[in-house]
Amino acid sequence: MAKNGAFDRIYASSFYFNDRGLVKWPAQVVNYTNKTQFLFRIEKGTLDVNDPGVNDYFPPDQIRVPFRNMVYIGDSDTNIPCMKLVNVNGGHSIGVYNPETGRKEKVQKMFRDQRIRYYAPADYTEGSELDTLVKKIILRTSANEALEAAHFHCMMEAGSRA
Repeated sequence: MAKNGAFDRIYASSFYFNDRGLVKWPAQVVNYTNKTQFLFRIEKGTLDVNDPGVNDYFPPDQIRVPFRNMVYIGDSDTNIPCMKLVNVNGGHSIGVYNPETGRKEKVQKMFRDQRIRYYAPADYTEGSELDTLVKKIILRTSANEALEAAHFHCMMEAGSRA
């Protein structure tokens, strides 16, 4: 998907390689602290990691991707700040667990602690429980956005007559 241009930007750890193709040094490290910054970059459209505009105020009508339209999938404690951020702003966080072991204790605790809204096996294949869940969230998000647009239209129309 990435090679076919499906994404504007991918934020992930990366490495510098020497002329023999061996890792020389970390080029970029993504950890639990800066993961939230990347979510704000996505929200505001300040995708360049050197753009200080990520800290600027953006009026709601200039937000590129509202948190309510985000789906965050994570499998460990390092994802908890992002999961909570997305959840409290109306988005959807999904905790995933190893389908081979079936151990759900960690995701069940995250669910009880309201860090995630859902959990599923980390099976990303089409038709899996996770795939079905994400597609339901997308359908719900699409419907919510259509309703918000209709509401905004009514507000504008009613305001212009006042």
